[in-house]
Amino acid sequence: MTALEIPTPARPPLPARDLRPPSIGLYTYSTLPRGSVVHTACLADALVDLGYDVTVYALDKDARGFFRPLRARLRLVPAGRAPSSTAALVRQRSDELASYLIAHGEAHDVHHAQDCLSAAGLLAARALGRRLRLARTVHHVEAFADPYLARCQERSIREAELCFTVSEAARADVQHVFGVDSLIVGNGVDARRFSDVLVSRLRVWRARLGAGAPVVLAVGGVEERKNTLRLLGAFARLHAQRPDARLWILGGATVLDHGAYRAEFDRARDRLPPETRAAVIELGVVPEADVPALFQLADVVAMPSLHEGFGLAALEALAAGRPLVASARAPFTEYLDAGCAVLVDPLSEEAIATGLDDALVASPARREAGRRRAEAHSWAGVAARHARLYPTLAAENERMANHARDALLDPLA
Repeated sequence: MTALEIPTPARPPLPARDLRPPSIGLYTYSTLPRGSVVHTACLADALVDLGYDVTVYALDKDARGFFRPLRARLRLVPAGRAPSSTAALVRQRSDELASYLIAHGEAHDVHHAQDCLSAAGLLAARALGRRLRLARTVHHVEAFADPYLARCQERSIREAELCFTVSEAARADVQHVFGVDSLIVGNGVDARRFSDVLVSRLRVWRARLGAGAPVVLAVGGVEERKNTLRLLGAFARLHAQRPDARLWILGGATVLDHGAYRAEFDRARDRLPPETRAAVIELGVVPEADVPALFQLADVVAMPSLHEGFGLAALEALAAGRPLVASARAPFTEYLDAGCAVLVDPLSEEAIATGLDDALVASPARREAGRRRAEAHSWAGVAARHARLYPTLAAENERMANHARDALLDPLA
């Protein structure tokens, strides 16, 4: 059994003391579909399916709305114009969330932050008098150079009463950097969503991007930890052998500043031959309903990341039946092997290029193994693991509330 093949407990019963379903507040820094935001949305709906009363709080810049409908309740927290620096942005956003919670927040049994920004807002609200116990999911540990951001991340982990991680690699990072023990809850994928794609969506994107193959799909935008620069070099090698190949780069919404790496990527792309440059297409953030179609249109999905907490897009690629090239390092090696993916040295452009070429002739057996691997990681299982662990915080919140009520009734208590 691998670290992420966690036995799924039976559906937890609602507390006998109360017919009211447990109330969970889930907090995320954005309305756009980055990995932790997708995790928040899918966990929220899976918890609703278990009978929980769930509210998602998402900071909403420019009133753009959440990236997809939810079965859980949604509170969009107004967020102003972004400052120029990441530290100033995080400070402003956490203050905006804290102010909103003081004015409009509910008294949930569990307040669960999915990132250090929303955790900072919850801690600020607690400092202003809101009684709450904090759960925090760490998707990956960032190496912040800015002292404020580093402290924000540290506080969000050390001052949480319950810490979750999505992989053994993330758990080890949290333990090594902060000395905090965490509980692995894993990640999931809606396998049917990526396998049952509307033909109309496929036609729209084929018409927009043109026919031809092979297509390499990279997910997550241009970032150093995504290893986009080496992937670009590997694609240039592939393109020299397969002149019809194209590289699509999907996503890229983030509050972090990747400007220096972005500039280096642009310079490297500009040095490529004109025909190779033209084959590199940045798709940016697309409507959520279109994401499965892009996976289906890809001939291979590339994730040669240098650092991930889990790598959710890897599961999505397998669910779509796409050949996958991923780094031969944790966390990928916790749930992938050579039977379902091509694992490569992410520090070698040549190895990545060879892996892409190998994946393009992936056998039907590897694709089927990939689908089975994806199906083993359900959101229902992720929600059940949370449900097994939430009661410790819910009970402590009830104890705090009872103590406060008793103090009001008897000031000498």
